[in-house]
Amino acid sequence: MSVRIGEGRFLWAIGGKIENEYTVDDTTVYSILEDRWYSSVNGDLAPMPHAVQGAGWTLYKGRVYCFGGKTEAHSGCSAFVQVYDIAANKWTVLEEMPAARSKLGKFSPVFEGRYVFLFGGDDAEGRFHRVNWNWRYDLETGSWDTDVADAPFSQSFPCPTCYGGWLYYATGNTQCKGSHNDYPGALNQRYNPHTDEWQVVAPCPHPVTDGSGDIWRDELHFVGGWNTNRAFYHEDCDHYMGPVKNLHAIYNYRTNAWRYAPALPGHWHHGGARSDGEYLWRYLGTIDEEAGEGVDQHTNRIFRWDGKAWTKMTPAPVRKMNFGTVFSTLGPASA
Repeated sequence: MSVRIGEGRFLWAIGGKIENEYTVDDTTVYSILEDRWYSSVNGDLAPMPHAVQGAGWTLYKGRVYCFGGKTEAHSGCSAFVQVYDIAANKWTVLEEMPAARSKLGKFSPVFEGRYVFLFGGDDAEGRFHRVNWNWRYDLETGSWDTDVADAPFSQSFPCPTCYGGWLYYATGNTQCKGSHNDYPGALNQRYNPHTDEWQVVAPCPHPVTDGSGDIWRDELHFVGGWNTNRAFYHEDCDHYMGPVKNLHAIYNYRTNAWRYAPALPGHWHHGGARSDGEYLWRYLGTIDEEAGEGVDQHTNRIFRWDGKAWTKMTPAPVRKMNFGTVFSTLGPASA
């Protein structure tokens, strides 16, 4: 297939894993304007040098940055820094991070036009070894500052967003050893890079992790995930009963309050969610209804939300979970 690089609106799904099997190295992207997918599995784009899942991601000057991640389905925490130049369709491996980390946010916003903060995740000791580390990476110089203030609580798979000069980290796993969550609700911490100060703000009332979210219409929309803590199930409330995975929770930054939107079209976790400004998108990951003997447990579905309903679009050529989720205005298109 002949592919050119041009302007448009694109949703990226890079790396990830097939649960209990292996990590994947594919570079996959959805062209919103074409309702069409491009992927390295079809020979359209270059695959990653190192297949990883649960890495941290950002976008800077037309380049997608991948930080750390696990090299195996449940092990192999890495310190890789991998960079994909969209226009050149080329990957480069940079100098490694100060230490290996995984289970970071699926996308971290760039702060003040040059910095990205990598917060939380797991360290090299593996599952249940959550950290509260906060590191600043200068995208201009490629240098690290690990002396910025760490958070009050450890948190893996946080959902990072930026609003009003604060970096917010909502939901995720908080318990360090032996379980997923020891926090009543889903933790919501924020960090001010100007003052090097942390605050704990209103938690999502649902104890949830492994969903994803983005700012849409000036609020955080967090979708999917699973209920992490049986101690906080409430039988008198549908949102709390069991490991609910069709959650659509909305956080208002100005009022510091959460509310619920209509549920997702499926019990959906470990997938991606990004906003293109016009719509909120939900794609790939795992939908429980599809699991079973002889059936892929991961989905290739993609939906868009217009504030009233979820609309199904053209399915992807891949199925996977724990991938990087990036929105860009540069990407591939049909020649």
